[in-house]
Amino acid sequence: MTKQPPAGEQGSTRNFRLLAQHELGGFGGLGEGMSIQIARDGRRILWLAHESAPKNFTGMDVTDPRNPRIVVQTELPQSHMRSNSLEVTGDIMAVAYQTQKAGQQPAGLELFDVSVPENPRSIAFLDASGPHSRGVHQLWFCDGEFVHMAAGAPDFIPRNPLDDQCYRIIDVRNPSKPVEAGRWWLPGTREGDAAPPPVRHKPENDFGFRAHNTNVYPQRPDRCYLGYLDAGMIILDISDKSAPKQVARWDNSPPTWASPTPRCRCSTAGSWW
Repeated sequence: MTKQPPAGEQGSTRNFRLLAQHELGGFGGLGEGMSIQIARDGRRILWLAHESAPKNFTGMDVTDPRNPRIVVQTELPQSHMRSNSLEVTGDIMAVAYQTQKAGQQPAGLELFDVSVPENPRSIAFLDASGPHSRGVHQLWFCDGEFVHMAAGAPDFIPRNPLDDQCYRIIDVRNPSKPVEAGRWWLPGTREGDAAPPPVRHKPENDFGFRAHNTNVYPQRPDRCYLGYLDAGMIILDISDKSAPKQVARWDNSPPTWASPTPRCRCSTAGSWW
């Protein structure tokens, strides 16, 4: 169903004009995943990840932006999981599955063939569940070769349960057999690290030292721009994906209202790049 909101309920806008609104069959709670696919027949398909159960993802035909329509809407297999994040490259869609609690299943990465948008076909599932893992929170997939994701892992044991997600690089050049190519975590946050644990914030401000956004752009495929919640923003050299190395870190924690000058920690002399 497409409709225009009543006058006075459109919110505050500037230089924007609402073309259409769709209620997604009453399941409008969306997460961080939104990606456009140009289908083989020329249609523009907007893929949307749902923030919570029961829906998994929705595909919308937005070729006519004034008349969006659902072409497919899928269900999650369990109520304790969500598909919060997704990305499409070509005809391959990567979907992140995160559970409410560590140890629950399924949790991980699923790849779909969406060459026929009305009939997404599962290609492979990479299990990221484990006793200390909630699976995959966010992923980035734009080159058709590697999925970059903020995730737990079966063998990743955080020193603090809030630090349960690290940066993982998944090789999907053979989409039927995704394999991990490398990973990185803030030193001191994993059991067994030689580095000391990071100094934690006060409990009311402690959101964990964990990966959240894992951006890698085609213009610089050797760099990951990594949002790491309480650890700030980190730039990694991923030219060797099996051994990511920190280039720089912008530490904005504690927040700027408590520390007026954010700190930049550069492990390599030179520019941010």
